[in-house]
Parts: sequence; structure tokens; C-alpha cells
Amino acid sequence: MNIKELVLVINTVSHCKDLWEMFFTQLEKHYPNRKIYVFTDNADGLPTNVTSILYDPENNFRTQYLSCIKQVEEEFMIYLNEDYVLYDDVKIDLIDEYVNEMKLNNEISFIKTTKSSINYTENKYKNRSDLFYLNPNSQYFFSQNVGIWRTRILEKIHELGPDLHIAGMRTNSQFEVEANTVCKNLKLQGLYSYHKEPKRGKYHYDSIVFPYIATAIIKGKWNLWEYFNELYPLLMKYQINPEIRGANI
Repeated sequence: MNIKELVLVINTVSHCKDLWEMFFTQLEKHYPNRKIYVFTDNADGLPTNVTSILYDPENNFRTQYLSCIKQVEEEFMIYLNEDYVLYDDVKIDLIDEYVNEMKLNNEISFIKTTKSSINYTENKYKNRSDLFYLNPNSQYFFSQNVGIWRTRILEKIHELGPDLHIAGMRTNSQFEVEANTVCKNLKLQGLYSYHKEPKRGKYHYDSIVFPYIATAIIKGKWNLWEYFNELYPLLMKYQINPEIRGANI
């Protein structure tokens, strides 16, 4: 795969800049030499090797993201948030395999690197033992976790979706939920990767393909309840005082 075909796209906001050093240093350590776009309201404090695309913080999430993704030219992208912190090496060979599989089959819009406990099926993709279809009728078919996307498809979802924010902020509903209707109307197909990783918490499994903390922040506090062994040493390494944000333990 041509490395220029796949980029990393990180969505963040400046009030989460206390995560930036940890996130970007871990990213470079475990998935180095990648082209990176960062969608943000303020680029001050970001690494110099990323391409920052600014959005208006007064807009809802959907409009923010749509205004930024229109400026990403590459065909494929990996969706990330700033609290999806890597704790082990990405399996680049599998990422490349998945992108090549998407090239061969235009009907696949995205491949999630993590199995969820609420939107999966046991239906294998072709003869592969590690790729399975997501349930397109699930209310969680679309989710904002790590996945390889066709950039223009993700743009289309935001273009057609309602102008909502994340987690109900400033609105009665949230984009992550309502976007599922758009996906269903577009008749999208998606896959997830699963290598018999253990379950983590209530709703998802670990990923050997993209080993990340999902997520490091829950409702503004550090997620030490699910990821103490991975997250706490990183907080100490990057001299982050967990008492400032507080922690879910």
C-alpha cells in the first residue's frame, strides 16, 4: 500500500491539550512516520509535524467535523480522538491488508479495529478469520471509535447527518447516535477486526491491530477503572497529575 493513501485524522479541542504530549508521543512511538491531520479549535501547543485544520468552536460537532474533513484529500483515513492513546505497537501489516481489502471491495465503507459487544455479528468476511460484518441495523453501527474509513464516505455521513454535537452537549440528541440513520439510508457495509482479544469493560474488546485506550477520558475524568495498568504509568511518565481532572477508579 502507498503510505500516502492512508492518513491519520485526529479530532480534538484545546481544553484537552493536557493530553496532547502523551497522545502524540505515544502515536509516534507506536505508529511512526505517518501523515497526520488534526481538527482543532486552536493549534497552539500541537506538534510541528502535523497539519492543523481549524474549526469554529461555536458550531456543533457535525459542522465542525464536516468543515475540516472536506480539506482531507487522501482516499483512506484512520479516525482518532485525542484520548485514544496507544500503549503498544500498531500492526502495520494488518492495517495495510485491510486497506488493500477495501480497495478490492468498494462496498466496504470502513473497518473498525475493535469489536464491540453491541453491534457485531459472527458473519465472517470472505474466508478471513479476523474480519466480520457489523450489524447494519444496530443503533450503534456508526460509532466514533478507531476505524479505517473511506474519507469521502465519512464526509458524506456528516454532510447528510443532522447538525448535532457530541454526547448531547447543546442538543437533545448526539451525532454519533443519529448518524446511524444516515448509514442505514446509504446502505453502508462495515467490518470489524477481531483476533480473540479479551473483553475490556462492558461494551468493547481490546485490539491487537491498534492497541489503544478506549477511552482515556470519560466525562472529563481519567479512565483508570478500565485501563489502570496501561494509563496510570503513562500519566506518571508524562508528569500528568490525575487529581487535576479526577479519575474514574
